[in-house]
Amino acid sequence: MHLSGQLSDWSINDLLQIMQVTAKTGSLDITGTRQGRIHFRDGRVTGAELVGSKGGYAGHDKAGVADVLYVLSTLEDGAFSVGAADGPDGKGWTVEELVSEVEALQELESEVVDSGLLEAPGVRLVPEIADPVTIAPEDWNVFVTLVPPFTFGQIEAQFGRGSAVRMFHAIQRLGMAEATAGEVDETDWLDRLAEDVAPNSSDPVVEDSDDDVVEPAEPETETEPETEVVVAADAPAEDKADEEDVDPADLKGVSAPASTTLTDGVYDEIRRLRSRVSDS
Repeated sequence: MHLSGQLSDWSINDLLQIMQVTAKTGSLDITGTRQGRIHFRDGRVTGAELVGSKGGYAGHDKAGVADVLYVLSTLEDGAFSVGAADGPDGKGWTVEELVSEVEALQELESEVVDSGLLEAPGVRLVPEIADPVTIAPEDWNVFVTLVPPFTFGQIEAQFGRGSAVRMFHAIQRLGMAEATAGEVDETDWLDRLAEDVAPNSSDPVVEDSDDDVVEPAEPETETEPETEVVVAADAPAEDKADEEDVDPADLKGVSAPASTTLTDGVYDEIRRLRSRVSDS
């Protein structure tokens, strides 16, 4: 069977119906802003796949095939052609079964779009919920701190559009998510944590004398120009003596404002914190 044309004249659903009514065996290639292939055996869909510049996604079960058709059904421009069958030989599914799955996904997406979550610059879980889901409401605030804000695109890239829509619809329906006002913050969380625990060094440093009398440290006679002090994330402990000679611009890691002095104790504490996280 030779069939080719433009998607502006034939929709994906039209092509699926033609292949089923004629009980054809072959592979339908779709080329447009998205590229994919749908496999048929005696008019039944046995598999489908998406093709991208970084690889592909193949749907082997009913939900996976529906996800591929769901993505391809959004195309209005492009070309199609039917060639020899090179897909799975299984029993497959009827077009009606798969179209029903696609329509269900489209309805879910419509609700997520109306909620404002789909195209939001960031999405986060709400800090409080009214009813128990899988954890007690009093534990919800703790759970939220473990989940950074995310976007629909990130979930789609990881699990596929269909799975992303189902997940977003679930958290939207349960009142578990809200759109953020700005872009998702991708700053390393450990860097932020280390900055938060750095002590305020504006107070004078004191030392214990032999007579157990605490005296304020003598002020320095020379004032060094204010510079940003940067702690290397992976600097070994034995290099601590040389850290003052290193150009801060050459280091990457936790930074402190120019008015802050980092003592050896702070260096050690930050290294200890990073080591504990990496070990876990």
